[in-house]
Amino acid sequence: MIRNYLKNFEKYSILISSLLIILGIFLLISPMKSLEVAVIFFAAIMIVNGISSFISYFMLPNEERLFSLDLVTGIVTTLTGSLIYLYRMDLINVFPVILGIWIIVSNLIKMQLSINLSAIAGSNWLLLLITQILMIILGVVLITNPFSSLIALTTLAGSFLIIAEVASLIESIYILVKLRNL
Repeated sequence: MIRNYLKNFEKYSILISSLLIILGIFLLISPMKSLEVAVIFFAAIMIVNGISSFISYFMLPNEERLFSLDLVTGIVTTLTGSLIYLYRMDLINVFPVILGIWIIVSNLIKMQLSINLSAIAGSNWLLLLITQILMIILGVVLITNPFSSLIALTTLAGSFLIIAEVASLIESIYILVKLRNL
């Protein structure tokens, strides 16, 4: 029984790994188009979720509608998804700047914690401080050169995805071969 479960799980894992390898190749070959497709997919999920909440509100019994936020949630989520779809290229262009600001702010806060740790002997605070400085530099690069940074991050993500999924694929095939020999 467990053997059949493991076989089915590994076959499913091979399918998912294969699909993710294809996604990784697409990220490498066409990083900007990949980002646009991802934003469109996210917008579609929001629109479907919003419509579902909107319809759900009218399906509820009257006494449950008194406490339901599905109507407003549905309208706001559908509008947000629609705006994301309409302004997808603007969002893609501004995303690295937002990410850069977030990286800088979060690492400035962590830098303060690293400096606070300097009072504790053996805390490796200097290593943490150097890491935060490097992350702040990354944030500045994202802000000052957003387009190139975005393409580099997407390409890097594609590379890591391919490497991770090839390893997963090899592992799944190995497990299936071992299960067959049992």
